[in-house]
Amino acid sequence: MDMFEKATKAAKNMGDSVINSAKNIGTSLYSSTKEQSELASLNIQKSVIEKRLAESYQEIGKRYVAYIDACEGNTAFEVEDILAKMRPDLEKAAEVKNQIAEKEQQIRQDKEERLRKKAQEEFEGEKRKLEKALDMDIISMEEYEEKLTAAQKKLDNYEILRKIAMQLEMGIITKAEYEEKVNKILQ
Repeated sequence: MDMFEKATKAAKNMGDSVINSAKNIGTSLYSSTKEQSELASLNIQKSVIEKRLAESYQEIGKRYVAYIDACEGNTAFEVEDILAKMRPDLEKAAEVKNQIAEKEQQIRQDKEERLRKKAQEEFEGEKRKLEKALDMDIISMEEYEEKLTAAQKKLDNYEILRKIAMQLEMGIITKAEYEEKVNKILQ
């Protein structure tokens, strides 16, 4: 394969990679926006229900104050009608809270899946780049294997590296500690 063919192949592969990345970004943005919209809708439902419940609690409080004010010991404090009115809202509130928790969990899982997929794609991109460099005699087989092993370690330890990055973002560790931990894992 001559240099022109190698360059043409490399350009085609790069173009295909850009196209695939654009498709993935579009799909990810749509999914993320849809999930966030569904979560916002559930939170609105929760707020409406909580407002209705607050009004019912307020009515119970008013009745209790009136009961205490007029209490002669022989009248019962009655709120069963309000409680009966509240039951559907209480049940719906519990259901919406569960839906919100499930949606938040799904959003976290989807985000984690996107990050894992991105890590896999980065590994695949690094591998393609190394294969091109090897094909073009830019690096030796030994260098190829060394760099591919390092990239594979990064992918294999993705979860640990992600947690270390989160520690840095949260200010739990310093930049120097971060680099030390990452280097220890990747060696």
